[in-house]
Amino acid sequence: MLLNAPYPPDIRVKKEVDALTGAGFEIALICHAKENFPEEEKQESLTIYRIHAGGNKYVLTFWDILLALKVPHFAFLRKAKELIKKENFIAIHVHDLPLCLTALKVKNYKPIAVVGDFHENYPDAITNWLARAKNPILKLKNKLFMGYSRWFAIEKEVCRKADIIIAVVDEMKERLSINHGIEKKKIAVVTNSEEKNFRNQALDPSVYSQWPNSFILTYTGGIDSDRGLETAIRGMDLLSEYPEIQFFIIGGGKASYIDELKSIAQELKSKNTHFLGYKPFDKIFSYMNFADVNVIPHRMNNHTDNTVPHKLFQGMMTQKPVLVSSCKPLKRVIETTQAGLVFEADNPKDFAQQVMKFYTNPELIQTLGMNGYKATVEGNLNWDFDRQNLIEIYRNF
Repeated sequence: MLLNAPYPPDIRVKKEVDALTGAGFEIALICHAKENFPEEEKQESLTIYRIHAGGNKYVLTFWDILLALKVPHFAFLRKAKELIKKENFIAIHVHDLPLCLTALKVKNYKPIAVVGDFHENYPDAITNWLARAKNPILKLKNKLFMGYSRWFAIEKEVCRKADIIIAVVDEMKERLSINHGIEKKKIAVVTNSEEKNFRNQALDPSVYSQWPNSFILTYTGGIDSDRGLETAIRGMDLLSEYPEIQFFIIGGGKASYIDELKSIAQELKSKNTHFLGYKPFDKIFSYMNFADVNVIPHRMNNHTDNTVPHKLFQGMMTQKPVLVSSCKPLKRVIETTQAGLVFEADNPKDFAQQVMKFYTNPELIQTLGMNGYKATVEGNLNWDFDRQNLIEIYRNF
């Protein structure tokens, strides 16, 4: 496996590693070095090789440019070549688009299958991420080297040359097939569902103890411009006449962007939006479980229309309903399972209206929450089921 990031803590990579090693496969994972972690670490059937491939943002930016120019990442390529000479690997599983051409380069040295695992619609995602750059040098770099058309072309090349492509949702599978002219049978869907044992986390009833008798809406996860939290904050402002309705934002992200969100709340003189910051993963079930409604207010664009977050399935497992924006995968899952309500993305007024449907109807909360539980814990929308899609890819090689 190739991962253009440190390991841990990537949750998707960990679940895939555990699924494959649990099925009897041995994995060598090449990733970035991480402070206080050994360069080589053996964990049963997983061996982690941490390489020094960028110790600061300037070196990482340099490699971003080279990868965009289709230059292989020499550090990853060198380590991969070293390992395939020693062991009889059947495939290279590469996480996300930037390192895929590096993985394909390995084929020049030894015949080996390449599996491209697309965690997201990278060309559109990076366009959204970099649009917020304010530094003039970064803006110039992004314009010259990180544009949509460049990464779309790389995506097309990878889709045609790789042996298997993994998509996170059906919408992404459809997009890749149509845009790049590849057969759907070449694309497997391995979604970001959650393990049933997520529910085994120890409960902490004190997580909202400072807000007794409140009707609680909770967002958990990473905080960036695609998450639509501005919409939720502005929607909460429309509910200020209901002081018992409270919204909690739990998670970390870029400090400057979080400050922007806090500024919006301050400008609105909001008393019903709270930033609780990052919380350890073993507390997340408690924050979701003791909420009345879990919220996923993503903005709607070509990125969010082709991916789905773990927290959707986590929220459904808590037996509480989920309020989601109208992004295609979110809307499809919630409407198919009847596990929550959908509001129009980027529409604070509709967000507030859907919140009121929950607030005024406790029976609706109970019914939709139970539907989510049945779909994930009693049904097939869980990692215990979806992991088989990943295992079958390797059993068929």
